[in-house]
This record gives sequence, structure tokens and C-alpha cells, in this order.
Amino acid sequence: MGSIRNRIVLMVLTAMTCMAVTGCNVVRVSLNTTLTPADVAFITPGHTTLTDVVTKLGAPDAIGESETGLIATYRFADLKYSRVNFGWLAKPWTPVDPDLIFSRTGLGVDAFQVACDPRGVVVHSSFQRRLAALPFYPYPF
Repeated sequence: MGSIRNRIVLMVLTAMTCMAVTGCNVVRVSLNTTLTPADVAFITPGHTTLTDVVTKLGAPDAIGESETGLIATYRFADLKYSRVNFGWLAKPWTPVDPDLIFSRTGLGVDAFQVACDPRGVVVHSSFQRRLAALPFYPYPF
């Protein structure tokens, strides 16, 4: 008798878990080619030229002037977006479809910048990162 009750409880918990997971979305978004330190390891300040960088990494997204030369900027993003709609669980029992969404996303763009002297020789290169740990924002609260 206890075995049948345990099976029923297990089946109900499994069904509820499956319904909850059905309301989850996870999306990954990539913009431009994501650069890593290994991708830019060939850059040696004082020896590598902007032409070498463009040959390996492609055309930069922006080139600007500074007092000491040029700055080439490569922008990229690798975002993960996830959300859980707890209101979806009430859908079978109510005529209203409430949206009770908890989501997390990383909005912002990473960048890799290369600074060159007036002759086009790299003097400095660095990554600019967005905020690493983003908080959860309950929506629509």
C-alpha cells in the first residue's frame, strides 16, 4: 500500500517538475567574433603593426585618433539570457495567462582596444569588460 502511494507522489512531483521546466527559456546571443586572450597573444607591443592586427583579427569596428596615435576598437558580445515564467504553471487552471517572469541578462558589449603610435606600431592593447556579476531583475516588479 505504501509502495503505491510513493509511486503516485513520485509521478505527481515528476509531472510538476516537467511543467515548471516547460516555462523556462535559455538563449545565448553572440555578436561579432568573441575574442579571447589566446586570440590576441600574437600582439607584441613595439613590434606588431596595426596591419598585422587587421590581417589576423579583421577590420576593427572603430578607429579613432588620440594624442599619441590611433586606437582600433573591436567590439563583441557573448550574452546568456534566461527567464522563468512562473505564471505559465497557472495556465491550465485559469482563463488568464499571468506573466510572472524572473529574468537575467547581460546587456553590454565587451571590447578589445589596440593603441598604436603615429607609425602604426602597437604600443598597448587591452580588453574592456562589462560588469561580470549581474543581479536578477524580477519582471514586472
